[in-house]
Amino acid sequence: MTDAPEEAAELHGEQVAVAATLPGGVGLPTIEGLPAGYAYGVTRYADVILEKAFPSRLANLVASLSGFAPTLDELRAGGGGRTVFVARFDESLHGQLDGDLHVWGKRNITIRKQIGFDDELNEVARVRGHEIDMFGVASADYPFPGIAVEMEWNNKDPFFDRDLNNFAALHREGAIAVGVIVTRGPELQQLISGIIRSRDGGFKYGQSSTHWHKLVPRVNLGGGGECPLLLIGIEPDRVVGVETLREIRAALTDADLLVRQARELRDQAQQIRRDAGSAARSIATATAAGFAGLAEAKAARDAAEAALVLAKEGLQLAEAEAKTVRSAALDRLPPLATAEDEDTEE
Repeated sequence: MTDAPEEAAELHGEQVAVAATLPGGVGLPTIEGLPAGYAYGVTRYADVILEKAFPSRLANLVASLSGFAPTLDELRAGGGGRTVFVARFDESLHGQLDGDLHVWGKRNITIRKQIGFDDELNEVARVRGHEIDMFGVASADYPFPGIAVEMEWNNKDPFFDRDLNNFAALHREGAIAVGVIVTRGPELQQLISGIIRSRDGGFKYGQSSTHWHKLVPRVNLGGGGECPLLLIGIEPDRVVGVETLREIRAALTDADLLVRQARELRDQAQQIRRDAGSAARSIATATAAGFAGLAEAKAARDAAEAALVLAKEGLQLAEAEAKTVRSAALDRLPPLATAEDEDTEE
């Protein structure tokens, strides 16, 4: 087990538990010492491989994760190239040395294939892979197989396919032992979606961008091939200033509840009116002895009609109040002027 809170495991456990027993399915890690504030998923014993075969690289990764703390203003800004806190995370890995050696850095791995008899070899293929955000060498003596780390904070979700395909190919050729993908966790995605505005008046961090629930299904369907994967979801407790987001989300939830309750009252009033109208029509078609009952039924119908009018007025008031509450809540985080609202990579 990790030292992350049990609530975090429960939060994303439902999604990972179903596939954990399948070959290559995402399960929970079994090693200790992973920092709190993240959701974790592993395939093919990636966490154990890191702990047993690459303890120094795991220690580097844990140190960077432990120090990772983006601010609310940084989440609001984003865009315009590689996000500042993503670049800071990369630099935190790059700055960790093994002696005098920088063991982490951006890398393009080229794979060359030759064919021939004995020493008479001819090159038949040369492929240069996509640049890896952070590649950690196996040791100071020999770089391969290494550890590949990609942080996908707010790209279009097909970037996950690119990373997973790259990891699968590099692992197949013996270039990497474990692939690591860091992205927005499930709780953080739920918290910030529909709250942080973009320059055009919309909202950042939509469902079609890179986050946990876009990543795990891809892996469970075979993404990454046979490459062991460590998936890391950034959760709200890592964000400095997250309480403001929680307060805004609570206000929006209260506004939604207000409207939902008003709609339920309107629906109940409509049903009562329909029932009263049906009763009046039934009595009207009965015998002459039913005149007294008809008057009572019509009175009930009129009362239901009046209740429905009040319910509709209440709904209008509730919707107006909810709109005011939503506007006031969202105005606490006005859009920031940035070059771009979506992160980009070269």
